[in-house]
Amino acid sequence: MAKDKDLKKNEIDLEEIKKLAAEADKNKNFQLGFETEFEDNILQLDIVDDIQNPDKSYKVYYAIEGILRTHLPKGDKYKEVRDFVREEKIIFLTGGMKKDETGKRGADSRQAYISTHLEVALNALLKWVQEGGNTFDLFMTFRQLNIDRGYFRKDQLSEFNQSLIKSIHYNPKKDKKE
Repeated sequence: MAKDKDLKKNEIDLEEIKKLAAEADKNKNFQLGFETEFEDNILQLDIVDDIQNPDKSYKVYYAIEGILRTHLPKGDKYKEVRDFVREEKIIFLTGGMKKDETGKRGADSRQAYISTHLEVALNALLKWVQEGGNTFDLFMTFRQLNIDRGYFRKDQLSEFNQSLIKSIHYNPKKDKKE
């Protein structure tokens, strides 16, 4: 019986994510706040040269985080669905870097390319907010961006989904290697 529960916990099911997201979305409302102000300013960003610009990267990255914090469902009950969405976003921003079996990624999403990743993610979020999309839509938006960029092939998704569950539930104190 315990093995069945562990097996179920380690299986990712898009229908389950969709169900969790739908339930979570019943408890929120979409109100544009600083996103609208930031959207007006994003047109002023120079994306011709994608050179390192720490100030711009900082502003765009934390605008993304602010939108997620504001519009993803809150509470412990929805932590898992938030983790799924954030993991897809981080994979996108890090250029396809996924967590290894110890939970380490080896990349920092705050250092993503501005025009090819940070702005794409920000625009996807702004569109999602404006259209009143649900949490599952956002998850699938980032999942599709990852597939489109070749960060994993569709035939790898089942294997990746299993490792995603493991990395989200990874506890370094409890899951030490012997």
